[in-house]
This record gives sequence, structure tokens and C-alpha cells, in this order.
Amino acid sequence: MAQLKLPEFKVAVVLEKQEKRVKSWISYEWEVAAILSDKEGPDSMEGPITIRESTQTSQYLWKGLKIKLYVDAAEGYWYNLLSDVPYVFIVCELDAVDDDAIPIPHLVTISQDEAGAHLETDSLVLSGPLPADIRDSAEQFVVNNYIPQVKKKRKRRDWYKESLRNQPPSTN
Repeated sequence: MAQLKLPEFKVAVVLEKQEKRVKSWISYEWEVAAILSDKEGPDSMEGPITIRESTQTSQYLWKGLKIKLYVDAAEGYWYNLLSDVPYVFIVCELDAVDDDAIPIPHLVTISQDEAGAHLETDSLVLSGPLPADIRDSAEQFVVNNYIPQVKKKRKRRDWYKESLRNQPPSTN
């Protein structure tokens, strides 16, 4: 049996660390500065490559990341692609808890379901707009592999009547 070749897309991600000041407190926030289609990029992850570093903002490039599409996750892709701005979700690990720790991307996906599952485990999930060329290919993949299910309204059960039916007869 021939194995189905599932699409994957090489991407490079620029993560940006920004200093946020609230009164006398300083904290740092991470966000996605750019997601770039990287067809000629390396086959394995490389990074971080420092692009810019200052006291207020630092940017780090990660190359060799891949978005892989799976048939059983097509519904999650479909919901993402239906939104006004489809997103790429980057799931990251932080090696340390200090302010100098740089998030290490370990998963890049366009599935809202998968991103949500990682958010529930308190993973750092960052997002950025889906590049147009990947969006077009993902749309084609979803069209070929997913049929949206028609939602049916179900009849509500009458729990009270069911409980009366299931009671043993009374012995008076």
C-alpha cells in the first residue's frame, strides 16, 4: 500500500522580546515579529540567531521549522482558515524561568485545536499571520481532505420522566 505524502512547509520564525514597564516594575513579553516561508531553508532547526539586541527589544531568528499537515487535523485547519486572519501557532519551551531565557520553538502548526491543547498545559504559544503561499496550499489540502459535518439539532432528553420510569414499583 502506497503511503500518502502529507504536505509540510519550511518556515523561519522571528521571535521578539519586548520590555514592558509598569510603574517601577519591568517585565518582558514575547511575540512573533515575523513568520517567513523558507523553502530553501535547512532541514533541521537552527537558532537562535540574534538579529537585534537592545535593552528594550531583542529579536531572534529560528530557521528549519516545519508546518506539517495531517488529514485527521483538517477540521482544526478549516476553522483557522475561515477566520478573518488565519494564524500560525508556535509552541515554545522556556529552558529557564529568568528574564534571559529565550523560547525554543518545538512545534509550528496551523491547527487551532492543537494550539489550544498546548495552551491548556501552560505552554508558551505565540501566534502570527499565516503567510499567503502556505495559506493557499493549506486551503487546497483542506478542500481535498475534509468534509464539514452538518450540525444536527438533537432532541433534549426529559431526565425527570426517565427517572420516574426507571424507579422500582412502590410496595404499599
